[in-house]
Parts: sequence; structure tokens; C-alpha cells
Amino acid sequence: MNVEAEQVRSMVVSFADAWNRHDMEALAGLFAEDAQFVNVVGLWWRGRDEIRGAHEFTHRTLFKLSHLTVADIDVRFPTADIAIARCRWVLDGHVSPEGAALPDRHGILASVVQRDGQQWRIIDSQNTDVIEGVLSRPQ
Repeated sequence: MNVEAEQVRSMVVSFADAWNRHDMEALAGLFAEDAQFVNVVGLWWRGRDEIRGAHEFTHRTLFKLSHLTVADIDVRFPTADIAIARCRWVLDGHVSPEGAALPDRHGILASVVQRDGQQWRIIDSQNTDVIEGVLSRPQ
């Protein structure tokens, strides 16, 4: 694997690390100032500050005891300075708004990242819950 791909993979792992420390300042620092993020229920956040604020709220409530595991990180380079990173994730330890424990969730996070000097920054992310048994086409 080349150096650039390893840097992007490391950024995906850093997302999970920041999540698991509940350090939303570090998580937000992975994003470009004008980044966008669509979460698993379709909320669309625009800008690093909005992304940070939304995650701070959920990490004080629903995700305060959660743990995120990422796997199967795939990186493609449409151009030398743009990469698409996808990973599968498992989230455990989260609770309902009423505080009841919820079963583990599984999903896929897709992020477009751009080289910013020597670093890579997320410029756009789309998160998707994987819902087992749901058909993708009519029968």
C-alpha cells in the first residue's frame, strides 16, 4: 500500500479513536472547515463547527458510552489529491433517548478526503446504517 493510502486509512482510524475517546474537538479536526456530513438518519450538517456541535450533543446523550470499531477500510484515488475512503463499522454501547441499551449497529461510512498540505481532511461524508434483510430491489 502506498504512503498516501496509508495516510487516508490512518485518518479513518483516527475518526474511530476520537469517537471512542468522546473527543469531538479531535473528531472535528479531521474535517475541512467547509466539510459536509450526512448522518445515518439523514441529518445534513454543513461546516466543521456544525459537525462538531452535532457530535458533541450526541456524545453527551445517546453515544456517551458508545464504542466504534472500523474495519474493511477501502481507499481509492480519483485524483492525486482526492481520495474516497469507505469503511464498515460496528457501534456498541449506545442508548435510546430514554436511556435503554440498544443492540449493536452496523454501517458503512464513506468519506471524500482532500490533501491539505501534508494532511488529509474530510470534505464530505455520508454514513449509512446496514439493515439486514432489507431488499434492494423488487421481488
